[in-house]
Amino acid sequence: MNIEQVKLDNELNVLLINSPGSTAGTVQMWFRAGSALEKHDHQGIAHFLEHMFFKGTPTRPGAGLAHEIESYGGEVNAFTSFDYTCYYINTPFSFINRSVDILLDMVANPMFLEEDIPAERQVVFEEYRRALDNPSQFNFMELQKTCFTDGYQHPILGREDTILNFSREQLTTFRNNNYNLENALLVIAGDLKNKDQLLKAIEKVKLPHGEKSSFGEFNLKNKASVNVHDKDIRQATLSISIQAPKYSGDKAAAQDLAINCLAHGETSRLYQALVAQNSTCNGVAGSSMYFANGGAHMLKMNFPPENLAKVLSGLEKALAEVASKGFKNEELLKIKNQYIASKVYEKESIESFAFSLGHGFAQSGNIHCEEEFIERIRSTTVEQVIEAMIEIFKHPVHLTLQLPRGQKLPQAQKTLVTWQAKLNKIFKDKKTKEIKQKILGSEFDPSLKVIEIKPGIKFVYRQNKMTPTFVLHTYLKGGVSAETEKTAGQHHLFARLMTYGYKGMPYNKLKNELETLSAYLSGFSGKNAYGLTLHGQSKDQDSLIKHFFGTLKSPEVPTKFFTHERKITLRALDNQKEDPVKQTFKSFYKQMFKGHPYSLDISGTPATLKTMSALSLKKLHQSNLKKQEIVITYCGDQDWSVIYPTIVQMTQDLTDRPKAIKVKRKATPVKANEQWIEMQREQTQMVIGKPAFNISQKEDAYLKMITAHLSGQSSDLFVEVRDKQGLCYSVSPVHISALEAGCWAIYIGSGKDKILQAKDAIYTILNNLAKTGVTKEEFERIKTMIDGQNLLGIQTNEDYAQVYSIPVLHHLGIDFQHHSNQEIRDVKYEDFQKFLGSYFKGPWTVICAGPKN
Repeated sequence: MNIEQVKLDNELNVLLINSPGSTAGTVQMWFRAGSALEKHDHQGIAHFLEHMFFKGTPTRPGAGLAHEIESYGGEVNAFTSFDYTCYYINTPFSFINRSVDILLDMVANPMFLEEDIPAERQVVFEEYRRALDNPSQFNFMELQKTCFTDGYQHPILGREDTILNFSREQLTTFRNNNYNLENALLVIAGDLKNKDQLLKAIEKVKLPHGEKSSFGEFNLKNKASVNVHDKDIRQATLSISIQAPKYSGDKAAAQDLAINCLAHGETSRLYQALVAQNSTCNGVAGSSMYFANGGAHMLKMNFPPENLAKVLSGLEKALAEVASKGFKNEELLKIKNQYIASKVYEKESIESFAFSLGHGFAQSGNIHCEEEFIERIRSTTVEQVIEAMIEIFKHPVHLTLQLPRGQKLPQAQKTLVTWQAKLNKIFKDKKTKEIKQKILGSEFDPSLKVIEIKPGIKFVYRQNKMTPTFVLHTYLKGGVSAETEKTAGQHHLFARLMTYGYKGMPYNKLKNELETLSAYLSGFSGKNAYGLTLHGQSKDQDSLIKHFFGTLKSPEVPTKFFTHERKITLRALDNQKEDPVKQTFKSFYKQMFKGHPYSLDISGTPATLKTMSALSLKKLHQSNLKKQEIVITYCGDQDWSVIYPTIVQMTQDLTDRPKAIKVKRKATPVKANEQWIEMQREQTQMVIGKPAFNISQKEDAYLKMITAHLSGQSSDLFVEVRDKQGLCYSVSPVHISALEAGCWAIYIGSGKDKILQAKDAIYTILNNLAKTGVTKEEFERIKTMIDGQNLLGIQTNEDYAQVYSIPVLHHLGIDFQHHSNQEIRDVKYEDFQKFLGSYFKGPWTVICAGPKN
């Protein structure tokens, strides 16, 4: 990639990232203006302004802006943070120039019509209510309120009283003060063949001059604080916040490494002490959050509330050990490699690489700040990291504890205050220490090959020389479709246990080697398959492939970790009971797939989980490994001549297996049913849907098309239900398309006082589709949109592995995905209209979760 930063005659700063041959592109406009610049009376205005920019321009009014982008398969969105706001369009490469024109029109010529403001207030208010219902977001709001200061203390969304009273004057004032040339960077990435023509067009756009945004120092409160609050949850969360230095400061790299050595990854000190060894916690995490001029180190633990004392004791013990003995060189090397690898993996996707450079500008004014930070990471010694850890814990420690309703909050508050006093003492005065078979090719993808190594075992190979990385997948037939009401969840639980070591390679050693190489090995399970996936750098592939096949062929499944993972799964199932979204979809799928394994919960039930053992799961996998068909997939930069012999050698001890006889099973769905799951929440979650088709039926293509039509910010669904009526923050079509059955629905999360109106609005859209269908122009637009989405949606090695593996496993053909796309291109307008008239006349099943009106 070639990177060039220029300042044009109109004084706009432009960053060009030329990636010849890229099929996707991205256009991003970054402004160094976010919620930290807001005053008390207009908190949330930066985020509200972001919303209003999508309301159109004089040449592209209303949803016309989004409609134009989505018509060629592009996607437009934006996000607001404390110090910056970014607007972006991801686009097929052939529409980069057009996307630049649209984005610049959007940010330079917004109308901010008075009539658009009331409904958008309601939309943002629904987003705010959703945040209040979300335990994690609510917890962060409490954390902000407790220990952040100045402009960082309030939620980015604002407050209820500001959101519901935003005015056009506030919008224009904030925009005029901050959206100027001094705070702007336009990023364009992709195959920039027409760069000169593009720059001439950009120079015609005018943005005003203005004052450069000034951000004060970010500081946590000087006095240690404790916040204990409750929420409708089943598991507790403890968050620890400590002052961090500025991202560009001399101490930032060492302190960042210290926090990650402490709590990032499964071999980290805290994960081992609190999760792996005793299941005290469900999970731990550590990271550093940076702002324009400062930051905060964060540690987070999730656990059953009755384990609070154990968590605090274990945490204290782990910190004391670090204070006494420090970190080892191999621990530091592991985290360093992960930082460096992240920058390599980033280049697999053009938009993620562009975002990293744009974020550098937004955070510090320097697009190269992340690369400079990585260089400081490389040069940091283990002694400096230990010194950094000591310095971190000499700052005030702020604690935020979220507990389930009904817990004794004052008692927990007292416990935390007592424990908090011990922390700074731990590090006080501490000092540092030291082929003959037939090869099948693709009609569409010349980089793709498939070969049957032996009966029932196929190898899929796709070369991608853009980055020195690879993925390796194995898919075995199984998953939910192979389970019953008595065995539900066994493949899912086994997939979670696959990577806990294999014969001759204990878990701790395996995880340490993987994290040292910044490689990712994990099991997965779905509706019709389960297996193993590996993501790594090609320089390490020899050792990583040995770990991959060792894990696949002889996983240990230790009883200790079986007990832990089963416990975590049971907690997750219990936690779902308080999640209205999960309850809504769980009930919907149970009715849509009645009589079919797809109706089962992928995680199983408490009853089925209790019947399982480490030995039974191990036997299940060994039986599948001997009998079930297998697909092994490699996507990466290495040549076929290097990879194929290795795969053959690694699979030589796997036996032949016959081609499975396909058994077709049908669901007997419950039709036209209405169910209300009563839950006390601000919002009601609703799904309106019906049974659909499997992936091989032609009607499935029709539903893919109408799903695309109803998706996006310019769709009738989004415009009518959200933009015009302000009935929700989130509304979208849901299309489940699987091997043996399917279903289709519309999902919405709406305020408890609006849900009936939302239901009527959705029925109006569905009835209109049945009565009038879509126009010929909309029909052609759908096809163009899907073509563009396909180009954007398949970029990384992981993407390609998923697209090709499942069809090969289930004998659908190597080019199944390409043929499916062609089938959509070949759909006739008359046939599509006929389908809409038949399918969308109902009847519909309606599932709601929320307070009854």
